[in-house]
Amino acid sequence: MNRSRMRASLGMALGAALLMTGVATTPSLAAEVSTAPRPGVTADRVTNRVDDVVVSAKISLPPGGDVVGSITGTMSITHNGSSAAMRSGRMTMVDPEGRSLTGAQFVASGTANTWTSKVTLPADAEPGVYEVSVAAEIDVTTTDGVVKVPIRTADPVLVPFRAKRNIPLIWTSPASAPAGSTVSFSGAANIRSLGTGDYEPAADQEVKVYFDPTGDAPEAFIETLTTDDRGFFTTRQQPGASGKWRAEMPMTDSGAKAVWTLTSAERARDTTLRQGTVSATQNGFTAGDHLMTHDVVLGLAPVQRRVDVGSLDFTVGGTSGWVSAESRRGEGSFPDGYRVQRELTHSGIGTSHVTFTFNPTLPAGIYDIGIRDAMKACSAPDWDGLEGGTSNCTHNVLVEDPTVTTIVVKRATTTTVAASQTSVPSARNITISGDVKRVQLVSGGGAAIRPAPNTPVKLYFDPTGSAPAVLKKEVTTGTDGTFSTAVNAAASGRWIAKYAGTSLLAKSQAVVTVTVG
Repeated sequence: MNRSRMRASLGMALGAALLMTGVATTPSLAAEVSTAPRPGVTADRVTNRVDDVVVSAKISLPPGGDVVGSITGTMSITHNGSSAAMRSGRMTMVDPEGRSLTGAQFVASGTANTWTSKVTLPADAEPGVYEVSVAAEIDVTTTDGVVKVPIRTADPVLVPFRAKRNIPLIWTSPASAPAGSTVSFSGAANIRSLGTGDYEPAADQEVKVYFDPTGDAPEAFIETLTTDDRGFFTTRQQPGASGKWRAEMPMTDSGAKAVWTLTSAERARDTTLRQGTVSATQNGFTAGDHLMTHDVVLGLAPVQRRVDVGSLDFTVGGTSGWVSAESRRGEGSFPDGYRVQRELTHSGIGTSHVTFTFNPTLPAGIYDIGIRDAMKACSAPDWDGLEGGTSNCTHNVLVEDPTVTTIVVKRATTTTVAASQTSVPSARNITISGDVKRVQLVSGGGAAIRPAPNTPVKLYFDPTGSAPAVLKKEVTTGTDGTFSTAVNAAASGRWIAKYAGTSLLAKSQAVVTVTVG
C-alpha cells in the first residue's frame, strides 16, 4: 500500500471533526469518503457493512488551542440494529516528533452510541500535524444475534493541533497625544504548551499591525513585526488620527490565529508640536520616556497645556515622578525666571501625563521641559502559568533630564485689515488700512491688550483662482499701532495683512476681499 498516497489531509482550522474510513468486509462496498469539513463542521459519515448490519461512524477532536496534557477523541455511531456496544478499541497518534502515542480504551461517554478515548501527551509535546488512527470493534445486536463490525482507519489522518497564542499585554504609549505625535505600539505575546498547559514567550512569531482611523477611512496595514525571544514586539508610528489598532498573529501549522485590538486618541492642536526622548541604563537594563506637547499662545486668560509621557519600548513609569517646566528668561513679576513641576498622573500601561497652567503674567519665551521618572524595565515575561499572565517588569531605572524638550510661550496678537472700497467697476487705487494689537505686561503686575507700534506688516494679494498669493507691499504701524497704504486693485481677490510675530509675540493675520469689475 502506498502510505503517502492513501493519507487524507485535514488542513482545516481547529475544531473540525476527524473523518473515519471503514474497512468493508464485502469487497463490493467501498468506503464513502467526503471532502474535508469546514472549521467546526462535522464530516459526512462513512458507512461500513457486515452482512446486513450497517454502521456509520465519526470521531471528533477538540480544537488545538483547547488541548492541554491530552487529546480526547469522541466517536459516535449510527446503526440499523437494536443496540450497540463497544467491544474494544482505542485512538492512537504519531506526534510531530515521530513518537507513537497510544490512547486508552474507548469508554462510554454517557450518551448512547458514543465513546471517548484519551491520548496522554508528553510534557514536551509540540504543536503541529499529528497522525491520527482509530481501531475499534462494535457489537451490534440484531434479531439474528450479535454482529461484530470493525471500525478502523485505512490509513492515518493528518490533523493539525495548533497551540493557543495570545497577547495579554498590549498598549499604545501614550494612549492620548497631540496631533502629529509619534507613539509606541507594543505588545507581549505568549503561547500555551500542549503538554503542560503552561504559558511561555511566543518567540519569533509574526505579528501584523493594522490601524483603523476613526471615521469613514478604511483600516490600513501598517507593517509586519516579529516577536523577540521574550515574546515582545514594538513599533513607533505616527497615526495621524484617533482610531483602533489591531495586532494579528496569523494562523500557522503550529499556532492558532489570534487578534487583539485597542484604541488610541489624537488631540487637536493649533501650535507647533514639541517632543523629545530620554533614556537611562542601570544594572544592564534600559528604560526611557517620550515627551509630547505643543506651544502656548497667551491671551488674557490662563492656558492649560498637557505634557504626555509615553514609555519607550518595554518600560513603564513607576509609582512616583514629575515633569518640570522652567523659563529661560525672567520678566515682570518673575525677574529670575519661573519654574514649576507637577507629579506624573499614570493613566495606563506606559502612559502618563501632567498639566501645566500658563498665566498671562508669566515670562514669555522658551520653557525647558524636564522629567524625573523612577521606571521599571521589563525583562523576560513571567506568565505564571496563567492564560492572562503579567509582564515581569521589576528592574528599577531612574530616568532624569531637565531638558527633554521645550515649550515656546508667546503672547497673543491681533491684526485687522479693511479696504476703502471692497467693490470697484475697474482697476484703480484703493486704500488698505488696519492695525496690530498685542498682549503685554503692564505696571502693577497685570497684562492688557495694547497697540503694537513700529510693527512690520506684510500685505499679500491672493487673486481669485488657483494662482498663489503674492507679496505686494510691507508697511510699518505708527505709534498708535495702525497702518494705511495705497494699493492698485487690478483684479478680484483677497488682500491679506500678515504680522510675522517675534520670539515673544505670536503671529496673526487678517483678510479683506475686493471685487474688481
